[in-house]
Amino acid sequence: MKRFPLSLIAAILLTVTGLAGLARGTEPTATAADAAASQGSQGPIVVSGAYVREPANGINAAAYFTLSNTTDAAESLTAVTSGAGALTTLHTDSMRQSAALTIPARGSVTLSPGKGHVMIEKLYGPLKAGQSVNFQLTFAKSGQLLLTAPVIAVTAPAPTAQAPR
Repeated sequence: MKRFPLSLIAAILLTVTGLAGLARGTEPTATAADAAASQGSQGPIVVSGAYVREPANGINAAAYFTLSNTTDAAESLTAVTSGAGALTTLHTDSMRQSAALTIPARGSVTLSPGKGHVMIEKLYGPLKAGQSVNFQLTFAKSGQLLLTAPVIAVTAPAPTAQAPR
């Protein structure tokens, strides 16, 4: 009886785990609109214009969106997670990692190319235009919000963010 090397078994398990994470990261869940609807006509934080740019290198991808705070107090985005990659980090400018992002009272913050993004690192599989990526946004006061962002082609124009009414 031939035994499989431990490294082969570990590689197979990592591959299966990675594929499961990609599937979990791209399967539909509640959208920001669904979450806002469950909190009334609009939630305390409204996300608009969300998208993920199709990665050129196949290793990392960047997500962009606008966060609008409908409350009379400042709010902080403290964490972002996604099942599409091994690590998800918030960058408040083009390269600097940040622990939190403050959204002013009755104001908004836009993450856009050169002005901040959410980096999905060590992708578990390819992200192609037409797919979507799920994120869980965690806020200091408002709790968690689920967001589904479409993947758009490298050459596609970015969706426009619409401020809450």
